[in-house]
Amino acid sequence: MKRAWYLDLSAEDIGDRAILIGDPDRVDRIAQLLEEPTFLPVSRGLKTVTGRFGGKTITVTAFGMGAPIATIVLHELADLGVTRFLRIGTAMYFAPGKPGDLMISDAALGFDGTSAAYASGTDTFMADTGLADAIDDAASRNGLSTIRGLYATFDAFYRDMFGIDEEGRARASTNRERLAARNVLAIDMETSALLAAATALNVSCATLCLGTVDALTQEKLPLEKLSQGEKQLFQTALDGLSSLL
Repeated sequence: MKRAWYLDLSAEDIGDRAILIGDPDRVDRIAQLLEEPTFLPVSRGLKTVTGRFGGKTITVTAFGMGAPIATIVLHELADLGVTRFLRIGTAMYFAPGKPGDLMISDAALGFDGTSAAYASGTDTFMADTGLADAIDDAASRNGLSTIRGLYATFDAFYRDMFGIDEEGRARASTNRERLAARNVLAIDMETSALLAAATALNVSCATLCLGTVDALTQEKLPLEKLSQGEKQLFQTALDGLSSLL
C-alpha cells in the first residue's frame, strides 16, 4: 500500500478533494462542521482530518507556513488521488480589498523559490476557473460577497511582506509599490507555488483567503471580526468544494 512520505497517509485515509490550511488549530475548528470526522496521526507536525460534508468526503490538512511545505502536502495528496485543492487562510490585501473580505485567487505572481520548480518561464500562475467559480457561487448562496483578483506570493515574510527592522521596512515598502502598480489584490506565502504545482500535476487548485492585514497601513482585522470571518471562510470553502461532482 502506497503511503505518503511526510504525511504518512494512504489513499484509504483521504477524500478526493482537500482543503489546505496553514494554522493547525483551524483543522480542529473546521472539523466541527464535518460529519464523522476522523483525525489521522500527526506526522512531522502535519495535522489532518477527513470527514463528510454535503455528501462528499473531504480531507483537511495543515501545512504550517510557506510554499515549500505547502507544495509537499499538495504533491503527496495528489499522488494519493486528490484532484481538487483549496488553500484557505488569511492574507494581506490591497484596495479594492477591504478588511474581512473573502478574496478568491484568479491567478498569482510568484516571487518565491518554489513556483519555478514546477513551471519555468513565467511568473504568473493560474487558478482553476471552475473551482474558483464554485467557491464564488457558494459564497453567494450564503449571502456573502467575494472579491476576485491577483495574488502575489513571497518567501521572506520579514523582508518582502512586513518589515520589523529598517531594511525590512524599506524592502517591503518597495514591494508594495510594485504590487499596487500591477493591481495585486492579496499577498501570501503559498498561492503561486500551489497553483504552479497543481498545474504541473494536472489537478485543480484555487485560494480563498480572509483579508486580515491592510498591505499599506498594516492595520489588522479586530479579533472579533476575525472569528466571524473565519466561520464564513470555513462554510464557503466546504460548500464550494462539496458542490463539485
